[in-house]
Amino acid sequence: MSTRQTLTLGNERFHVGPWHADPGIAYLTVKSNVIEPTAQGLNACVQQIRQDGYSSVITAALHPLEARPYFAAGFLEYDRLRVLSHDLGRIGMMGNSKPAGVQIRKARRSDRALALQVDKLAFPRFWRLDAAGLDEAISATPRTRFRLAEVHGQAIGYSVIGRSRNQGFLQRLATHPDYAGTGVGSALVVDALLWARRRKVTRVLVNTQTDNQRALRLYKQLGFQLTPTDLVVLTKDLP
Repeated sequence: MSTRQTLTLGNERFHVGPWHADPGIAYLTVKSNVIEPTAQGLNACVQQIRQDGYSSVITAALHPLEARPYFAAGFLEYDRLRVLSHDLGRIGMMGNSKPAGVQIRKARRSDRALALQVDKLAFPRFWRLDAAGLDEAISATPRTRFRLAEVHGQAIGYSVIGRSRNQGFLQRLATHPDYAGTGVGSALVVDALLWARRRKVTRVLVNTQTDNQRALRLYKQLGFQLTPTDLVVLTKDLP
């Protein structure tokens, strides 16, 4: 398979496509509003993925309870993500300041390539988004705010926050390495949190890699608190 597609196996539906970091790896997702996958269904899905020529499969980030049928189907933990939560209680004290010379504006569809250029510089290869991944982040919730930070017309950061009812999700935050520690990331996060509060969101969640200490410090400084539950990314080799 060269593009993402849906596999329907009995009552179960899986979304499969090439992982952006390596086209030989299949990226497997299941929409949260469909039937929960079973180990049997996952095994059938893996068999189809193997027949399509992939060498391994990797999952989207899963809650430990969601991961149970995957473990039963032979998946192993590849990575772990910390989850942080913000109740928006102290966001009013932060204001909406940004570094001098930085403009934060609404990002258009034509700006997605600029955002992806920043993303490529901000993240290690495995965690970078491609065009499909960014589209997925933007469309993951019913309401979304996609913002671009610029200096003299140059894209130096972007954020994507989504809302579903009264829950917010900071889907993506990326800052150009040359502007790390200058307040650009903080300004983008505060912009996202203020948008969420104006829309009656009561909690915003974000996740990041356990070894991304810069991101963890930033979120904690802005009022996020670690939750007791991590998310897991799973993998399975397909010999």
